[in-house]
Amino acid sequence: MQIYHNSQNEKFRTPLGAAETESKIKLSIFVKTNKVPERVMTRLWNGTESFVPMSISETVEDGFWYSCEIGAPDVPGLLWYYFVVESNGATVYYSNNPQRLGGEGVMEYSPSDISYQITVYDKAFKTPDWFKNAIMYQIFPDRFFKMGEKEDFPERKSGYKIHKDWYEDFYFDQHPYENGPACNDFYGGNLKGIMSKLDYLKDLGISVIYLNPIFESYSNHRYDTGDYSKIDPILGDESDFKELCDEAMKKGIRIILDGVFSHTGSDSVYFNKYGNYGQHTGASRDYNSPYGKWYQWNQDGTYNSWWGCSNLPNVNEMEPTYIDYILKDNDAIIKKWLRLGASGWRLDVADELPDEFIKILRREAKSEKGDTVVIGEVWEDASNKVSYSKQREYLYGDELDSVMNYPFKDGVLAFLTGGVSATDFAKKMLSIMENYPKEALYTTMNLIGTHDTVRIKTLLGGQHIDGDMSLYDRQNYHLNAQNETMAINRLRLAAFMQMTFVGVPCIYYGDEIGMQGLADPFNRRPYTWRCVDVGLFDWYKKITKLRNETDCLRTGDFEVLYAKDDVLIYKREIRNKMDVFGNKSENGTAICCINRGCEKRVVEFAFPANIKKELTGQFGGKKLSGRVGVAKIELAGYEAEVFMG
Repeated sequence: MQIYHNSQNEKFRTPLGAAETESKIKLSIFVKTNKVPERVMTRLWNGTESFVPMSISETVEDGFWYSCEIGAPDVPGLLWYYFVVESNGATVYYSNNPQRLGGEGVMEYSPSDISYQITVYDKAFKTPDWFKNAIMYQIFPDRFFKMGEKEDFPERKSGYKIHKDWYEDFYFDQHPYENGPACNDFYGGNLKGIMSKLDYLKDLGISVIYLNPIFESYSNHRYDTGDYSKIDPILGDESDFKELCDEAMKKGIRIILDGVFSHTGSDSVYFNKYGNYGQHTGASRDYNSPYGKWYQWNQDGTYNSWWGCSNLPNVNEMEPTYIDYILKDNDAIIKKWLRLGASGWRLDVADELPDEFIKILRREAKSEKGDTVVIGEVWEDASNKVSYSKQREYLYGDELDSVMNYPFKDGVLAFLTGGVSATDFAKKMLSIMENYPKEALYTTMNLIGTHDTVRIKTLLGGQHIDGDMSLYDRQNYHLNAQNETMAINRLRLAAFMQMTFVGVPCIYYGDEIGMQGLADPFNRRPYTWRCVDVGLFDWYKKITKLRNETDCLRTGDFEVLYAKDDVLIYKREIRNKMDVFGNKSENGTAICCINRGCEKRVVEFAFPANIKKELTGQFGGKKLSGRVGVAKIELAGYEAEVFMG
């Protein structure tokens, strides 16, 4: 007897993927045998165990199809299942594969602890349509562009290192108050500088700017918030921020802010460890201050801090006065900046924020501006993430709209550098697509680099990076000529995948012109405006333009057509004038082909039966058509092509 189920195939599970609360789900298996089994069941688990009988839905020459219908719970959560077949005195189980990726499973002869997952989400879950159609651009504000020659930095920062030359090296000072680097050197990038480059971003096809923190802080990265209510003076002021939002919106570009709410800076108006905000304010100097209950104090008078960084004291997020100040009050922080023009928030270290805090944040933000987007920093599959021994509820419909898609980044990097085959890459991506609610899936932030990771071009260069390098060597690390060429070829493919996959592509500033750099702070260099890879930049503009002009690349269905060794081929499609959300849309089909290898590849794959005409390559003019249901394509080394018609 053989058993088979594929959770990513409509013959075995409908609807595919995550399910709405109170919906009906049909599950099927095929049992290859010449004798009808005594009993076939689906075992379910969502806190309690139950068994649902399966009945024969079809008899074929070599076996039987069994099916059952189950009802999704009326409360969001995770529903788990596997199958049990009893025949000839033996019991056989069919469960998810050991990698927990969904799709094809495995037969076992003992009960499995690796079940298939169904994410059950609130049927009212809705994410902003404008964001589903966006292309993002992440800016580290101090390092993008400086407008003006202003030298009168705030007095409190007079001890800081101010770079006179935009292209000079970093400083590596010890923090004056804490252990670790100071992060106290500033190049002077500011909001007016970003404003002056809006036409550049528009030309690049950008419709959303995601800004790393912009509020008053001690450091150049500003994750150590000093005052949530004020723009850091080095960047500008409140009127500059409002003007930036207004001018960006005129060009069809929205602004998303970085919300750092699990901790503040020790050098802040709230904690005031060093007295820089007055002698009698702040929890560290006066436990009876309005902020005293915000922090996590120990009996010996010490305090808990984020990952042991003493300059980042943790807050009690559920402290009522903190919730009022950040979320609930009429002039609460999240509302203030939305009113001034922001269109959403990216939540730093979402794993550190209680579920209830995120729920309140979502509710309050959307009450202020209905089409606000809320994105969380999560590095794993967010649908089943466990943090601090708690199953998180990010994507159930009442917390995050979606998350940063680090699994996409990791998968693209592994695939393009030869770490995994096209087959394995496709399996990992299809697993995310299976587990995420559709509203969240099409708003995932598809990144390939951020301020927290080594520059993508450097990684794609494939050279060994020694963790024991000196600061000087790290500062001056660059790819050699041979690896530079390989990195550019691979980066073109990575950008292609960003622009043609399900989700919202996010470009980290400078990746589009070929900037290099190792880990923080070397991935945060000033934008090299006088050193631009024009060919790479033109490629980025070409593929962003294609995405922006092609409905099916944004909200169309996704299907893998071929995934083996170096070659990946997938289809994006809209049919019957409706996208995957039921919105009116332009019909279209795009077949996206990638050869990660340096050698030519010729492959054949099943050509979609509904496509009756010849398709044309958008970059090279090649033709693609199906002969008797089979298409043959030749791809040059490092080639990416989109066929449309």
